[in-house]
Amino acid sequence: MRGGNITENKNIYSTQFRAENLLTYIPSTRYQGSKRRILPWIYQNLKGLKFQTVLDGFGGTGSVSYLFKLMGKEVTFNDVLKSNYQTGVALIRNSNVTLDASDLEFLLKVNGFEYPSFIQDTFQDIYYLDHENAWLDTVVFNIQKLSEKYSGRLLRTKQALAYHFLFQACLCKRPFNLFHRRNLYLRTSKVKRTFNNKGTWDRGFEELFLRFNNEITGKVFSNGCRNKATCKDIMKMKENGFDLVYLDPPYVKSDKISGKDYFGLYHFLEGLVDYHDWEKKIDWETINRRPKKKKTEWDNNSIEDSFDTVFRKFKDSIIVISYGSPGTPTIKRIKELLGQFKSDIKVKKKAYKYSLKNNNVKKLYEVLIIAQ
Repeated sequence: MRGGNITENKNIYSTQFRAENLLTYIPSTRYQGSKRRILPWIYQNLKGLKFQTVLDGFGGTGSVSYLFKLMGKEVTFNDVLKSNYQTGVALIRNSNVTLDASDLEFLLKVNGFEYPSFIQDTFQDIYYLDHENAWLDTVVFNIQKLSEKYSGRLLRTKQALAYHFLFQACLCKRPFNLFHRRNLYLRTSKVKRTFNNKGTWDRGFEELFLRFNNEITGKVFSNGCRNKATCKDIMKMKENGFDLVYLDPPYVKSDKISGKDYFGLYHFLEGLVDYHDWEKKIDWETINRRPKKKKTEWDNNSIEDSFDTVFRKFKDSIIVISYGSPGTPTIKRIKELLGQFKSDIKVKKKAYKYSLKNNNVKKLYEVLIIAQ
């Protein structure tokens, strides 16, 4: 088990990183829509801009925020999901805290507590096997009980690290890395498989948790800035004055009305963070124990109105938007909305597919819109 401090690694993570090996610096993730694989392209398009403070408004699991941190920028990571916020604390705000060997032992063993069985009772045969559900009940409870060892900012950072490792392990053991449907049978069916996910599905939760601990322990670093993590609806954010605002909102495909429902896709991770209140938030009429519908102001407005509001809010900052094409609104329409506030707008395009499901679609692009 690795733990303790990461002084030995601090020179690896300087602002003088080697751009040609960029992805070796970035934490891995299985989060849908992650920009991790195209970070070298994003870096090449943004490195010439003049900015020091940056807001990542839809931070996700923090890959782009981590890139900004590597670039020596003062980063504010924001995401409306509580689970993603924990990752923001663990990877972006955190500059020197890791889990030591005693933390790992405490988190991963059955201690002298009277453990609840909420996951075992609620999610049987839905997402994980019975013994895996029992393990999750134990570890989530132990994360909460870290409060008996630590307090204040140190406690919150230790817990955030533990949650992040747990989330990544949970994603690894899920078909499609999602919680959108009850499909445990895809793991357990005795059929011939043409993909390698089965090997990861069969690995123990503890092994995966420790794997991510070992990876992230070597990637915690300070870039000399006071980086932050927040958990807010970007439409309600009062903070401003950022040199650059990066926006990667939920995409709306051209044949859809609303954007991708990340809350619905990752509700199980949200429940882990809200463990003691989880029961109150479940829609018990759903067969996969989905949460009651939760919408932000971004979702409640039309997509064009949401863009217009955010562009107006951050009109004094450089605005960078990641978006998919084809999509709604079109890139042309987004440029028109930005044109109310910005005169210098550049569009960069890269052919890119996020999943194998898109193999029959001929032209899918990742688009970067840079407005100054």
